[in-house]
Amino acid sequence: METNNKSDMEIKFIYNSTQIKEREAYGYAKSLDQHYINAIDLDKEVITERQWAELAQKLKVAVKDLIDENNDYYQDELEGKDFDDNDLLQMIKDHPQIIKTPIIDSAKYARFIKSPYDFNEMDMAFEEIKNHLANKGESDE
Repeated sequence: METNNKSDMEIKFIYNSTQIKEREAYGYAKSLDQHYINAIDLDKEVITERQWAELAQKLKVAVKDLIDENNDYYQDELEGKDFDDNDLLQMIKDHPQIIKTPIIDSAKYARFIKSPYDFNEMDMAFEEIKNHLANKGESDE
């Protein structure tokens, strides 16, 4: 029965392993035991245009707001140009390094991770949920 609680708390951790800070953030995320981390490394895995569009909607941002304007590819190839959402989604799929990452995506919400402190907030929220669900005893250990 505990596995149901853990699967309810699955988090997709979308990151780029070529970035040291993002690898460190992933390591920190894995250390939190309140939930299961499903890592999606953009350097190795492809996310479809539709999945990016759905993620933007879940993040409550426009597709263009998924893009990191400090990224070299963005500055060299895209800056100052006007693209519609379909073009942007295709570029994001083909050049995922332009995405602002890391991003966490759970069943209930998604958000950009700006610092490891974001995990502390998330971890406290999951701890509250876990305590509420497991109020009858702690057979987890």
